Amino acid sequence: MNQSTEVGGLTDAQRDFYNTFGYVVLKRLFSTEELDIIRREFDNMLAEQYSHAPYDGSVRHWTPMMDEDTPFLADLMEDGRFFSVAKQLYGDDVLGVVVDGNRYTGNTHWHRDTATIHQYGVKFAFYLQTVDADTGALRVIPGTHRLPNDDEFADGVRAMLVESVPATALASEPGDVVAFDIRLWHASFGGSDDRQMCTVVYYANPKNPEELDALRNQGARNVEAGIKSFRPTRQYIYSKEWVSNPAGSPARQCWIDRLTEVGYFDAPGVVQA
Repeated sequence: MNQSTEVGGLTDAQRDFYNTFGYVVLKRLFSTEELDIIRREFDNMLAEQYSHAPYDGSVRHWTPMMDEDTPFLADLMEDGRFFSVAKQLYGDDVLGVVVDGNRYTGNTHWHRDTATIHQYGVKFAFYLQTVDADTGALRVIPGTHRLPNDDEFADGVRAMLVESVPATALASEPGDVVAFDIRLWHASFGGSDDRQMCTVVYYANPKNPEELDALRNQGARNVEAGIKSFRPTRQYIYSKEWVSNPAGSPARQCWIDRLTEVGYFDAPGVVQA
């Protein structure tokens, strides 16, 4: 099926596909000129954040891309190509959470991007190199975002080699974007020792006590999974500048107000001290 999209969002067919299988591939979202800007911001920020440990292909590097040093990437959460799709999938009150950059090395084990079925949303991922099934493309197990409780499934799939699990490899070219539910089980296999990827993440606005608790706890989990695991120079996810919303963005202010209200920002390391 044609899974390309325009600024206006997904077609009905694309939305149905996403809701059923947990992902959709969006072709050619970025122009050549935009890719040049993304690569420049990506290279500069990763070099700055890991000046103490330059990349040598042995350890993954990760950092948020949300401030004045990365203005194009920082604006992507409010870019209609992403925001309109996130609202289609999770409601007009969906919460923009993060834009980040990654340098991966080797395989990525099977996992999902949330600790609970009560925490859900969409991750937009885009590689800066061509990737396919044999060179580190994202692999997904379609429909696993719909599992009501996946503890037994998790034990089984984690015990298997990445390449032996029945899955769909999502080949992409620079400029393409893969959108997937953060509950969807995914991995990668056969990638190079410098696989470059950025993501834009939105969470669904919680509607019940279980979802509120999940979102509140996700702030601390994000610090643990990001800042503490990868140790960039920047020891926080959100800068004081970002949460001050200097441009007065209505969308960002709604996100900040709601994340403050539920306590997402409370854990140490979430916001710059």
